[in-house]
Amino acid sequence: MSENNKTENTHDENYMHRQRTAQKPLKRVSNQSAPDMSNRRSYKNPQDGDFQGRQMNAPNGSQPRRKPSSKKKGSGKKKKKKKTLCQSIRELFPLRDDSVGERIRKLVFLGSIAAIIICGYLVSDYYLDLWKSRKLTDSIRNIYIVYDKKDTDEEKSDGMEKYYSLLDGARKLLDINSDSVGFITIDGTPVQNPVVKANDNNKYLNLNFYGEQSRAGTIFLDWRCNFDVVENHKLLLQNGDNLVVYGHNMGDESMFGSLKYYQRNYNYYIEHPIIQFNSNYEVYNYKIFGIMLIDAFDESDTKFDCWNKLYFSGEEDFYEFVNEVKRRNIVLNDVDVKFGDPLLTLSTCNTILGDNGRLLIVARRVRDGEDLLEGTQNASPNPNVKYPSLYYQTRTNESYDPTAPFEPYGP
Repeated sequence: MSENNKTENTHDENYMHRQRTAQKPLKRVSNQSAPDMSNRRSYKNPQDGDFQGRQMNAPNGSQPRRKPSSKKKGSGKKKKKKKTLCQSIRELFPLRDDSVGERIRKLVFLGSIAAIIICGYLVSDYYLDLWKSRKLTDSIRNIYIVYDKKDTDEEKSDGMEKYYSLLDGARKLLDINSDSVGFITIDGTPVQNPVVKANDNNKYLNLNFYGEQSRAGTIFLDWRCNFDVVENHKLLLQNGDNLVVYGHNMGDESMFGSLKYYQRNYNYYIEHPIIQFNSNYEVYNYKIFGIMLIDAFDESDTKFDCWNKLYFSGEEDFYEFVNEVKRRNIVLNDVDVKFGDPLLTLSTCNTILGDNGRLLIVARRVRDGEDLLEGTQNASPNPNVKYPSLYYQTRTNESYDPTAPFEPYGP
């Protein structure tokens, strides 16, 4: 056989062998006969990365976890639907499916919110009312000051009897409120107010000068006091020996809210010792000589019913009253007081004794030709004040010594 024929036969045999081999089915290799691939390198497929290598090297034949593909749609948690405003509000209230603890929590929360709203309303309403009251008082004061003039040509006398004529400012106030009896001023303080008088001491507790509801009320004269009651330019009734004027102790220092400073600091007295209290007909100045704390419901041996002492039966009665004021006086001074001096008492609430506490400022009228400040500038705190029994119940380290030196008013 030639070399060419041998070569052709060899090629044919190889071709047939490959064909038979391709047709034979591949045998499945069991796990026991599986070749040890632990020392082989990972085959890195461009698509699968090193997954095949990691799969072969995983201990105990465990399959490594595949990282979730971020490209897959719908992966991750579903987004919650946004709640409507009504649904959010509804969930603040107890629901049928709520547990008992959750219901209690919601009720406590709602109660707290309601309390905050109510308190906020009350506080804002209180200060709004005070603001309105101050504006009203300022407008009345401006009216009074503008017309606070007296025509001296109208002053006349009929023998020994004095002739009274209305002050222009008082006439304007009477046009607004017929209960107006005067105007009170303490220079340098918020006390600059009209004063009214009714048939009882309750009417103006919560009414302003225009007769409208107001927490600040109006400063008023005790209904039992007469103060320049005039008819046909002549004095009709005798004035009270002790004019008692009431006013609220307001938080913004309006009405009689600033009087507390007399009790707190004796220098305040030195700076503001004069009260001007005009009637509808005359201008009067009063000099403060007493500042005291009173228990309005005191029934002990320290009881002092001073607001019911409007008229004095005589000299002894008068000095008994003013000397009791001096024993209780918080600020010592050199103002003298004599029988026949008309007195003025300002009364307001005070918190030192709780709801029972009253602060009283007592003054006597300035005499004709007298220096306004005489006796007021040499003032000092009183080291031995006669306070009500209620005061000493909470201050056991303090006491009043009735045997201490005392210089009374009078002869």
